[in-house]
Amino acid sequence: MGTGRWAISGQETASVAVLFVPSIVPIIDVFRALADFQEHYDIDALDELEGRLCASMSRDLAKGLVSDALLLAFGLGRERTEPLAFRPLFSRRGSLDEYRLMGMIGATFENDSVLAAAAAASLGINPPQPLISLAFDVARRLKAAGLRLGAPDPRLLGLQPSISLFDILSDRASRGDMRRRLDV
Repeated sequence: MGTGRWAISGQETASVAVLFVPSIVPIIDVFRALADFQEHYDIDALDELEGRLCASMSRDLAKGLVSDALLLAFGLGRERTEPLAFRPLFSRRGSLDEYRLMGMIGATFENDSVLAAAAAASLGINPPQPLISLAFDVARRLKAAGLRLGAPDPRLLGLQPSISLFDILSDRASRGDMRRRLDV
């Protein structure tokens, strides 16, 4: 997925480390801040989010993106029994939940409804369609702003039971865009 980098450790229970590219951090930060907003309802926090997004898009797109993300965040909160695991604001390091959330948005960006449904399922969302529709609205705003998201790696959505570091690295090395991705 164009939104992040990841590595798998060789531990008995594999852990995933996600490193988002810098251009995606303000987008995932919207969801990080909205998780806090849901507890405190601080309108100034929303204005600050819009201001940060204005560095890469118009004010109207930033307002629309925050609004659409707020709807998606509320939907996620209603559909899940557990809150999503979020990293601190401004962190390029992401959680698996954040990767899967951005994966759902990225899959809708790529018009891959099957992969979007898998990402939603990996987040514990069933039925997925209402939240996939909200994720599509976010993806549409990102596309209008000129930002590009790629589809998530299906192996990180729990679709394959075991992932070896060798398999992932050899798969990535065989792809033509490997050098470009590492140079970001």
